[in-house]
Amino acid sequence: MPVRSLEAYLFERGVVGSASIDILQNCTLGIDVNHYVSRLLTSKREQYLDAIGGPPTSLRMYIDSDLEVFQENNVTPVFLFPGSLTSNQLDYQSYSTAGADLLNSMGSQTGNPGSGKSPLASAIAQRNRAWAQWTNLLNQNKSTYIDQPLVPNEVFRHGAPIDLKRFQADLIHYFIEKDVRFQVAPYCSWMQLAYLYEMEYIDAIYGPTELLMLKNVPKFIVGMEFPNKEFRFVDSQRVLHELKCNLEDFIDICMAIGNDLQPKTLPPLQVYPSVQLFETALDMSVNGGTNYYTYLLTNPVKIDMSQEIESYQKGVSSLKYMPVLTESGRVELYTPDSHNPIATESESSKSSSPEPIPNDVHEFIQQRLPHEYNFYRSIGLIGNDLLTTLATGIYAEYAPLDGGSSESYKELVKKSIDIFKTKAVNLLTSPINRYYQIKQMKYISWFNPGNEVVSSGRILPTIFESVNRIAVCTKETEEFSISKLVNLLSGTKDLSRFITDKVLFPASVPADEKLTTPFDLLATNFLRFLTILGFYELDIESKKLTPSKYGILLSELNELDVSPENLESVLILIVFIKLGVLSLSEETHPVTPPALSAATLRSYPKESQYILVLTRVLTMYQLSQKPVNYYGPIDKKLLIFRDHLDLVKKNLCQLFESVTVSSLVTGEFDRLSLDNDGWINSIVKLMPFKLSSPNTIMAMMWEFYLQKWLHNGHDKEDAMNLISVTFSAYKSVPKLEEEFRKSFELIEQVGTVYARMAELGLIKQSDLETYENAYRFITETYSQ
Repeated sequence: MPVRSLEAYLFERGVVGSASIDILQNCTLGIDVNHYVSRLLTSKREQYLDAIGGPPTSLRMYIDSDLEVFQENNVTPVFLFPGSLTSNQLDYQSYSTAGADLLNSMGSQTGNPGSGKSPLASAIAQRNRAWAQWTNLLNQNKSTYIDQPLVPNEVFRHGAPIDLKRFQADLIHYFIEKDVRFQVAPYCSWMQLAYLYEMEYIDAIYGPTELLMLKNVPKFIVGMEFPNKEFRFVDSQRVLHELKCNLEDFIDICMAIGNDLQPKTLPPLQVYPSVQLFETALDMSVNGGTNYYTYLLTNPVKIDMSQEIESYQKGVSSLKYMPVLTESGRVELYTPDSHNPIATESESSKSSSPEPIPNDVHEFIQQRLPHEYNFYRSIGLIGNDLLTTLATGIYAEYAPLDGGSSESYKELVKKSIDIFKTKAVNLLTSPINRYYQIKQMKYISWFNPGNEVVSSGRILPTIFESVNRIAVCTKETEEFSISKLVNLLSGTKDLSRFITDKVLFPASVPADEKLTTPFDLLATNFLRFLTILGFYELDIESKKLTPSKYGILLSELNELDVSPENLESVLILIVFIKLGVLSLSEETHPVTPPALSAATLRSYPKESQYILVLTRVLTMYQLSQKPVNYYGPIDKKLLIFRDHLDLVKKNLCQLFESVTVSSLVTGEFDRLSLDNDGWINSIVKLMPFKLSSPNTIMAMMWEFYLQKWLHNGHDKEDAMNLISVTFSAYKSVPKLEEEFRKSFELIEQVGTVYARMAELGLIKQSDLETYENAYRFITETYSQ
């Protein structure tokens, strides 16, 4: 978040300069992704994203346009993503209670991100209000709504920025496809940019107003106006001169009104309007002589300000001692005001050091993690969540987009701890310092924050030891895919060939006997991943790798004609069914009002059940659509099921990342055999489960198509016209018929998998019969 109301104040005072983009020709521009995305996705864009899920489709269009301008002017952009949050930022997000504090204190207010309420709190409040309005709209139109879908009249996002974490992996994948440079900072992205600028890896910075607090960044860009081929920049010295304050007083004001490193608005400024916060604080400081830290310490109003003092101190300390990823590949403290900006622990013990490093950095940042883990984070190989868990000892499960009221979702969260989370943490802690192996980890959920699950993460033998004899050593140079691995497994009569006589990681093992190609690395760890999930059983003594019923099913997926593009989705569905919290035809509790009309539910009860089953499967289908801001029908019932699958996908992603990192850290793969591009294009780009789950648009298109077909005398063309108009498909989905055909193929492929699961006894026969009836129904409507 930027310094509250500062940017607007600077524009009002005419302190922000403008220049032509031509000036940036041939330069390398470092871009803070949080700041950049907040400029693209303003409050009036993607207002219904939280009602349909998925990544913002319009974002790619805006970035494509910007990249073209950069290319025209020979500007090389380097995008910096934020890493783990600092102590203050975690508190602001109510991390220790997984957002339960925000939910309990929310009320009916929508909130304003500039008022002191966190963006997360504002987003949840607006989301809850919009869902309440949607339920009221359904109830008010019960008697008149037949087959024309309703459209919400309340936006689902207002003011608060979209959480970048939800689609960070999608952006990274997009940058890899476009061959655009990026990096994930260990913590603060704009501080990492300041380091890169000081070390002359970049020539200019496009970032937030917090950069004014750094002495070593004399100028930076705050906004780009690409249609006019101009950019807006700030000169730090000019700003301080216009404000009539020095850098120390400016930092004091920023820490009091709220900024990225200290997000809260502190006393006595909470009572002032958010849009005037900086102006008020500046006036009190310059004309009234107020020092806000002194105010907190003297406590003139005689109330307990210990938390506010601590937040202020942590904010200033974070500014002075922020860890960054250095050119040596190590994460070290960055002190931008020092003559020696990178401070190391060895230097802190020398008497010549001008300022020793505090011994409690872990209190205001986080506990230190191995440098290698931060490298894997920097290239997008592993996400922030699990690394934050290792450092803080807490895994916070926040409420999903639908609010998480269903009992099945809560049960899924509880099951995920033992099946996924503790195993992933064990894989990451077993190769590093023993402190992390015995450290207690708390798993906290928003619906039950007081009853967290506590685990040391210590499993004996470790998860890595139980699977490290599995190795796929094909020396295959082709790109990895799940489909290729399934072909390899189904074409191998004796799976014992994937069990080695000895472990691979010791230095005594010759290099050519280790994992030598990216394909072998990913295939090995995917097979280990499947074994951890129970698809295979490993017996080291008899040297046997035996597939379970789920393993048999997996090896037959290609024979069952599941297309390569649908394999990942089908695998997610199989794991979801394996967890046993909800079947495709089962109602969630408490019951959620459907988007189908009361007339449809009353007149066509069987068909309504079929539509539920079919559209739940279709939530896995990624609609190919043009990048536009969506405005159309919504369905909370579908979103709830989508959130179930999304949680499973997130857990699978984290577990696979952990298996892969544990293999890399122990030395089973020659890490020096790849350069940075090799790591990104041969490994990170091909890792499964990384991208966001699809939105619910395709599922809703089928839902309302089928409903219209039931009511209009089975007229397919009329039903398709309804979809084209209601969803503005003529603009956003130019190949609508093709998308319907491809999504119908997914229904067919899941049907064949479902039939085989029934043969293996993995689902009830009644569930298969329901699906077959649903398939016959949709075939009748589509094959006319």
